Amino acid sequence: MHFSHSSLKANPVAPDLSIPEALRRARGGERSRTTQEPEPVAGRAGFSGGRLRKPAQRSGSTFQSEAPRAFGPAAFLALASGLLTAFTVSLVGEMPVGELILLGVAGWVVLCAIVHRDLPGPLLERRFLFLLLGAQCIALLAYMLSDFYRHSAPHDMARGWARMVLLAIDVIAMAYLLGRSRFIFAWFLAGQLVGDIAASLLFGALFGDVWKFGYGIPVTYAVLAAASSVGPLTVLLAAGGLGALHFALDFRSVGALCLLLAGATGVQMIPPRLRLWALPCCALATIVIAAGLFARMRTGDDMAHRGSRSDVDRAAMLQAASEAFVESPLIGQGSWFSRSKVYDNLLQIRYDLATEAGVGGFVGPNEEPENVAALHSQLLVTLAEGGIFGASFFLVYGAGLAWALWNLVMVQAWQRTQPVRVFLLLLAGWNLFMSPFSGAHRVYIALAVGVILLVQSDNANSREATA
Repeated sequence: MHFSHSSLKANPVAPDLSIPEALRRARGGERSRTTQEPEPVAGRAGFSGGRLRKPAQRSGSTFQSEAPRAFGPAAFLALASGLLTAFTVSLVGEMPVGELILLGVAGWVVLCAIVHRDLPGPLLERRFLFLLLGAQCIALLAYMLSDFYRHSAPHDMARGWARMVLLAIDVIAMAYLLGRSRFIFAWFLAGQLVGDIAASLLFGALFGDVWKFGYGIPVTYAVLAAASSVGPLTVLLAAGGLGALHFALDFRSVGALCLLLAGATGVQMIPPRLRLWALPCCALATIVIAAGLFARMRTGDDMAHRGSRSDVDRAAMLQAASEAFVESPLIGQGSWFSRSKVYDNLLQIRYDLATEAGVGGFVGPNEEPENVAALHSQLLVTLAEGGIFGASFFLVYGAGLAWALWNLVMVQAWQRTQPVRVFLLLLAGWNLFMSPFSGAHRVYIALAVGVILLVQSDNANSREATA
């Protein structure tokens, strides 16, 4: 490196520097520039197909350790685990095949943490993740205490405890994968949707309803993703149209969620400072449209009958779970209620509600509990089984869903990734109250946790950019 007297004198920043001093500062500048580029760390390897580098920004980065690639080993694992989630095996209860892949990924994360004494991904460092895992540990201990107190059946204890452990494993694995690259979320979601379609084609849709239990959700995501590439107005119209279609095909829950997404998109089209004022108007319009579609759907005899059966079933499950929690709010009823009368109470409540509504087809109160489906409420089931502490994870998880939705809709500017994220979080919120805590739903919960972590990471990046 060469410096001349003229060049130094021409420098307005340091006109009085001597040549040795200039050389020392120049060498220092070179060293500072080279330290800004992260170097490979010997002995570290990841699913990305190369050595894992230390992230340039540890706080709030969305995996900046290397240039993100559209497809790589991590994307392949995400695609495969999403694809195989729709297929289950009997292993300590119903276990999605894709969960076996997530189990291997979580094992890799633990190995990296032990060997290198560092977490191999930025999303794994989020405090919300530690809070969730801590809450899950409390929930597992609460389940153990409840089962020992209630003398639950060993088989039900194994299923209940494994369900809690596997959920924590899925969350860790998903946080690692989504932190590898911004493309991983799309690959996992695409695999999940293709798997749902393949399962319905190979084994038939549940209850023969190919729209509700086969193509409905994949078509919704595909339309929203395509509309997002055009703009928010197209998303609003597409979501409204999907809502009407779902209502017409008796998929009321997803129809209502699509209308909520349309309302949320309308709010996002307004400047952030005015969104709080526009929120009540958009909410009211969404409720009016949903009520009109619901009333129109109920005019058909067949639709009214199916809607009444579904209403009776869900109402009975919610009432039975609520009464079980109120009866024992601290200890709970134990895993799968094997030593309690919760299922007997459910059958009696459902029978009474069905008789009052004039709908048939339900089994009587003497039906064996083994033939009764799991209660359809993730939050209420954990409250009833493990008490208030048994639901620790889902209480924190529900708060995270609410925060992420508020941030996406009310704070952030509209982006192409938001419609799919908002719909996924809305669906996760519905499942929190109205879907079972078993099987593939564990993986869906982990994916929603990953989206919450991504939203937090985006917020941290925005704050750093504006600081």
